[in-house]
Amino acid sequence: MNTSDPRANDLLSRVSEDISLLRQDVGNLFTHARRHTLPEAARGISDTARQRLASGRDYTAEHLRALRSQIHQPATAWVGGAVLVGLLAAGVYWFLKSDCCRHEETADEDI
Repeated sequence: MNTSDPRANDLLSRVSEDISLLRQDVGNLFTHARRHTLPEAARGISDTARQRLASGRDYTAEHLRALRSQIHQPATAWVGGAVLVGLLAAGVYWFLKSDCCRHEETADEDI
């Protein structure tokens, strides 16, 4: 652009200089981000992951120890629970097979 207007030439020169400075700043920003910001963020992410894996490992180990201690306990609770369920089932069976229910059924049929 070849104009004889000095103001236009001055503005064009300033814009060209600003664009050149902007390109340099963007290049410096990318260089800084590549060398400093991204590695620091990656270290932060890896530290967080390492901490969470360690806490998960501790949590799992704690629960496995709890399960191991339950295995060594006597099985009386299991036997007691099975006996209780058996007694309930037998009671329901005898109740349904008893004569009290049959009398009601025959009384309903007579009506």
